[in-house]
Amino acid sequence: MASARHDNQRGGLTEPGEPVSPAGPGAGDGTPAQASGTAAGTPAGAPGAASGAAGSPPGAAGTPRHIPVLLAEVLAYLQPERGGRFVDGTVGAGGHAAAILEAAGEAGRLLGIDRDPQALALAAARLAPFGDRVRLVHGDFRDLGRHLAAAGWKAVDGILLDLGVSSMQLDDPARGFSYQVDAPLDMRMDPSQPVTAADLVNTASRDQLARWIAEYGEERWAGRIADFIVAARQRRPITTTLQLVEVIKDAVPARARRRGGHPARRTFQALRIAVNNELEGLEAFLQEAAGYLRPGGRLVVISFHSLEDRAVKRAFRALAAPQVGGKEGAAFRILTRRPVTPGDEEERRNPRARSAKLRALERVAGGPEPLETAPDIDGSGGE
Repeated sequence: MASARHDNQRGGLTEPGEPVSPAGPGAGDGTPAQASGTAAGTPAGAPGAASGAAGSPPGAAGTPRHIPVLLAEVLAYLQPERGGRFVDGTVGAGGHAAAILEAAGEAGRLLGIDRDPQALALAAARLAPFGDRVRLVHGDFRDLGRHLAAAGWKAVDGILLDLGVSSMQLDDPARGFSYQVDAPLDMRMDPSQPVTAADLVNTASRDQLARWIAEYGEERWAGRIADFIVAARQRRPITTTLQLVEVIKDAVPARARRRGGHPARRTFQALRIAVNNELEGLEAFLQEAAGYLRPGGRLVVISFHSLEDRAVKRAFRALAAPQVGGKEGAAFRILTRRPVTPGDEEERRNPRARSAKLRALERVAGGPEPLETAPDIDGSGGE
């Protein structure tokens, strides 16, 4: 998933879309590691099911150890041991990417994309041992076609997306993602983007706030929370996380606060999704991204809340449907009849992994050729 950032480390990364050397900007100090274990229910044939994280090459000295969610399952479905070209569209600190490159061996190449400059700094340090087998880009995975063209790739063997907010972002107080600590109300995954959560909270209409909180947060008390936000901001601007938490607590009836977790959880989720446009075009992007897969290539998506999972499910079903008027049937097949979830051991090691759901899709051999949207620009032939 898109991962942590510290504004004081932006200097090593320039404009969005510009590649970052794997030996480039070093990791920041003190960024908490994201931890998880391997889950039960790994598909048959998982390559080294329990060994992915442990076997990853060490990053630069001082690089936090980021152990990604559902790692064994990601490797089982992507099958990087076949070699080829892979995209990690939410490279984060590089945990999944390192395991993919290690499993793929010398025949493997990886394009890593992330909106968060600090995440790319961590990934660059962690993935430095892989040298020119990895290319890192500051950007949005929804611009995949442009990033592939810049790399000179026409088709790929696997695409991974790990959606949502990371533990590193949640644990960094300066980010403003957490409702547990006081911080500026920011929530931007990419600091170059102009709009913060405070901007939305203080300028959006009452009805717009209520829609976001109801739709993106699935919050029963959305209208009441929006009313209280508007009333509070008329007294003074809401600029910190705990200011907003207190407004939400006042809005949610006492009987509701006693059950269902922290009363601010759903509203914070809604604002984060709105700030980062996390759901905008996700379904359409997944259908477009699948078009870059070679026959036999796979698209693996990890989601963390029901809105994301439903979008992934709908996109995969549309891709796997028989083609109207086609003679060869569907060009894709769904590999996960039900979403794959973490096992008990992984949940014990990382409670935040509990809501993770993995879905996977394969391009069926003999389907239409992968999209070719741009000529090669590196002379490699792109295939």
